[in-house]
Amino acid sequence: MTAPMLQVLVPVRGDARFLASALESLCTQAFTDWQATLCPLDEAAHVVAVSSIAADPRLRIAATVGMTEAGALAHAASASNAGFVSVLDGNDALEPGAFAALLDALAADPAAGMAYSRHVLVDANNRVLGPGPLCELPYSADALLLDFMTGPLRIMRMQACRDAGGFASAHADASDYDLCLRLSETAGIVHVPQALYRRRIHPQAPEIARWAEGIEARYGAFVDAVKRRGLDATYDVALHIDSWHILQPLQPPRPFGGVGNWG
Repeated sequence: MTAPMLQVLVPVRGDARFLASALESLCTQAFTDWQATLCPLDEAAHVVAVSSIAADPRLRIAATVGMTEAGALAHAASASNAGFVSVLDGNDALEPGAFAALLDALAADPAAGMAYSRHVLVDANNRVLGPGPLCELPYSADALLLDFMTGPLRIMRMQACRDAGGFASAHADASDYDLCLRLSETAGIVHVPQALYRRRIHPQAPEIARWAEGIEARYGAFVDAVKRRGLDATYDVALHIDSWHILQPLQPPRPFGGVGNWG
């Protein structure tokens, strides 16, 4: 069987209530030479994933229950012979021309190992909350040390991804940032200015449910990158956390307080 041009990895968590929307956006892509591997991280997600793969013969499922997300993605990617790899979170959705635009950008720049796009944030009801702020920033390998602007939609050349060390990461809650930092040190990266991805923000999303863990993990990935680049000989590092507060009407049955009361 001929390998697809693009391997899409789809991490799936919990009740996977947005998975149908994610897969619909995948199956209606203008670019069609792809295969997708669903990577359920727990038993509940596995049940939903199994019931979803009949929608399109290009959908597969990996035995990833109980793995970390980085481990699941590494496992699925290792089994692929595709020339390119991308990740579509099971909470999110693609615009119809997303893959075509990113692959065109990589074809125009053979030295680039990754292309990424702008994105918008949406809530659980698909209402647009605004643009993803960091993707508005100009990219450079140095700027990436301080601001994670290269995401969440990326297509990587599979070999460039592997040369950078792949998806496996010591920073479980920041494995995507860690990979982008490593890849920025070994390959060129291009930015596609269109908003091609909808990132869903809701109380169970990892960046909300594991907000504090994500901050600590991104700092760890940053420190590792500083050391790899030899910058620790002339620069010190520190983590500063800004505080912010929200007041809104209660939405029963959620208790008052904590990160789960907005979205």
